[in-house]
Amino acid sequence: MVADTLTALSQRDEAFWIGLGLLVAGALVSSFTQSSNPPVGEVLGILGATALAVRLLVGLYEIFRTSAEAGRTGYREGRDN
Repeated sequence: MVADTLTALSQRDEAFWIGLGLLVAGALVSSFTQSSNPPVGEVLGILGATALAVRLLVGLYEIFRTSAEAGRTGYREGRDN
């Protein structure tokens, strides 16, 4: 149940835009501040990069999963004929 929810959420376009926004915001904050404790720009950048990486990995997983499923279905249909 939780995995289905996470997959559905990460497949949304909003996950990409939020990740990209966090990454850009982290770069902007880092360029305008000299040093802060904790480094807010770096934290935002890491969160953005993580969101984008998760979005990419889930997308690749879905592509490979549907390709494998289509391959198995095609093999069964070809074998039955």
